[in-house]
Amino acid sequence: MSKRVLFTSFLCLLCLRSQDAALEHARAVNLERAAKLPNFLADETAVRYKSRHTDPPQWQYVDTIESEIGVQGGGFSRQHMRVNGKPWNQRAMSGFNWSVQFGEELRQAFSPDCPTKIDFEGRAEARGKPALAYRFSSPPGGCFGFFTVKNSLFSFTQRYNPARKGRFLINDPEGSVIQFEQEANEFPKGFGADPLRQTVTWDYVKTGDGTYLLPVAVEIFGGFQRENLWHITVDYKNHRHFEASTNVTFHP
Repeated sequence: MSKRVLFTSFLCLLCLRSQDAALEHARAVNLERAAKLPNFLADETAVRYKSRHTDPPQWQYVDTIESEIGVQGGGFSRQHMRVNGKPWNQRAMSGFNWSVQFGEELRQAFSPDCPTKIDFEGRAEARGKPALAYRFSSPPGGCFGFFTVKNSLFSFTQRYNPARKGRFLINDPEGSVIQFEQEANEFPKGFGADPLRQTVTWDYVKTGDGTYLLPVAVEIFGGFQRENLWHITVDYKNHRHFEASTNVTFHP
């Protein structure tokens, strides 16, 4: 074996060790982050689009939904909702509803108790700063949770936890996830759910007494009928600490 081949093999071994160390560092950083996610309030603005065409979708504007969200102890709530500027006092909205358990994706990806496989993809850039990109996959029945489809015609509910795959970016060298992309597109025949794509973006925001890495945007593609596809863009602004005196009602 030539010296050049030996040297190249040595460099590859060092690279693999470096990648493994970076991943384990990210694992520790993000599991701690998920465990210590601060309680906060933020102003949520969601814009919903719908398409009855699938090849390709032809998105049509549906509405703009504004609300105050509260995140406390892993719980998620909305209040003071307005749809197209008008107060909305009902518990749920018509059409595609969404909820995001911020920080849960960090546990789902990094917990040693989860069967999630992670592979280094390469160096990347996020908002003009260096980042590391990783691909992940999780089998059916993994840690990413169930899809629930209610059939109002026959009054029954179906639940299924499909396989997930996707990509996440971590800032380098800190190791925190700043973008998390996931897909779920394999469902049992007749289940009634369309492929889901969701991207959660995090950034450093000031909340008055400090700066925290918190969610700033979510984008969702999904639905439960081929003729009824949804695209939702969500922005979170004016992050602030959750105060004990604030009256927030949490819903399951």
